[in-house]
Amino acid sequence: MRARLIRRWIAKIRMLPLHPQWLLAVSGEERALREALGRLRGRVLDIGCTDRRLAGLLPEGCSYVGLDYPSTALGMYHTRPDVFGDARTLPFPDSSVQGVILKDVLEHVPGPDAALAELGRVMERGGVLVLWMPFIYPIHDAPYDFQRYTEHGHREYLARHGFEVSELQPVLTPVETASLMLCLACADAGEQILLRRAWLLPLLPALALLVLVFNLIGKGLSWLPATRFMPAFYRLLAVRR
Repeated sequence: MRARLIRRWIAKIRMLPLHPQWLLAVSGEERALREALGRLRGRVLDIGCTDRRLAGLLPEGCSYVGLDYPSTALGMYHTRPDVFGDARTLPFPDSSVQGVILKDVLEHVPGPDAALAELGRVMERGGVLVLWMPFIYPIHDAPYDFQRYTEHGHREYLARHGFEVSELQPVLTPVETASLMLCLACADAGEQILLRRAWLLPLLPALALLVLVFNLIGKGLSWLPATRFMPAFYRLLAVRR
């Protein structure tokens, strides 16, 4: 309970460089999400919907269905989806969905091949899949965090199940990704001090200062020339062939 309160308080400063995930917050995430969801039409299935927030971002005329796993929805997020289900055995007929949202979910699915096969089954040809997934990012929602894919892995696994990647965008430059990891390491240390090491409380201002410095260094050096070898996340759009 105390950890949840700490994270809720920290979330309020997400747009300030004192936040450990500030580099992601200023990466254009909300704009990119709206643009991606704007490609969807018809019946849209949001797998791992948590609080169903994405329903309000869909274009007019879409029919939204939020699906989540019972233990995740009720136990972790305390929300109730439209449908309780498992991404590996979707309770929908063949070719009954025109769009699917899989935002920050596939890393939490054991047996992701089965989930992608199910998406290929329930989606109409020409349907659009919005898939966001971390690449270099800490373990989260443990113990339900199982895998990461390179961009080549995404293309391979999606093609195997009848999808063609139409857009793939790496998120954060290598320097920004490295800075993000340092910020999150400092945040983890700070949380553990608050929860279990009260005698180290005098170190918290120093950790907060380090987060600020790492964020500003990452942003300040983001202009450096770089390859795509070390993004924090991938944002993909794929079409069902």
